Amino acid sequence: MRYTATDIIRIGDPFVLYDGGEYYMYATHSDDGISVWKGGSPDNVKHVGLCYFKKDSFGYECFWAPEVIKRADGKYIMHFTARDRADGILRTGVAISDSPLGPFRDVVANKPMFNIGTATIDASCFVDDDGKAYLFYSKDCSTNIIDGIHTSQIFAVALKSDLITLDGEHILIATPDREWESRSLPAPTVGDIGKAEYGSGEAAFIWNEAPSVIKHNGKYYLTYSANCFDSKYYSVGLGIADSPLGKYKKLDAPIMTYIEGELSGPGHNSFFKDKDGNLMCAFHCHTDYNRPSGDRRYCYCDTAFEDDILRLLYK
Repeated sequence: MRYTATDIIRIGDPFVLYDGGEYYMYATHSDDGISVWKGGSPDNVKHVGLCYFKKDSFGYECFWAPEVIKRADGKYIMHFTARDRADGILRTGVAISDSPLGPFRDVVANKPMFNIGTATIDASCFVDDDGKAYLFYSKDCSTNIIDGIHTSQIFAVALKSDLITLDGEHILIATPDREWESRSLPAPTVGDIGKAEYGSGEAAFIWNEAPSVIKHNGKYYLTYSANCFDSKYYSVGLGIADSPLGKYKKLDAPIMTYIEGELSGPGHNSFFKDKDGNLMCAFHCHTDYNRPSGDRRYCYCDTAFEDDILRLLYK
């Protein structure tokens, strides 16, 4: 086993920030807001508590997929998901703090970052070498229905230098279109799918979600997750482009997927630099291989580039 599986469970969607000699890990964890862990190494972070609070939020539940980036002025910007009090739809939030430990506060009180009339989740901010910033996110399958199929698709939009304000059109980056991206169906917690089976052409849900973008040798690498989060087939795919907004060319097979008898549902990855500047990949997997569910574990692994292809060194 090459990946590191920590003892931090009952989480999802881990994101690690290395700042000031300390590692901070944020994750989907609490119904009361967003939690943060802190420590001297990525595998030895301890739960500190909430850094973003439901009582101060535009949302009332589903505090998912937090990511934190340190802005040029030293402020910390968090992008995340929550269910909007205004209409019960999943929205992308943005909050700001003077510390990676918070407290983070909504940039605009009681308002999400944006509202495009449909559910959006899994926001991830990427800042290019020239300082231009972009937000990648998923239109969630709860409201994004295409030809009768609940479909999660990845979009991107340029940001102003404040990492808060949208600065362009929303552009479709990735949609489920590879054979491996329809290998699972949602569990009852996600929706009633009747008797649809893989390969039957009746699947009611398909996913491209959890985007994360990095740059290497002038090319842009989009990782994303496909299949249902509580299926062992939840896996990470890769697309490569010559510019941040694409067009991204997908590989035909995932770059991180289950290991028979060992690793179930690895996905919703993100990237961080360790204290030595090495590029690392954080991800979650199911706590119990034999009973995939929403109970997930924080893991991480090394990365490498081989022939301009990103490799996640998890096995």
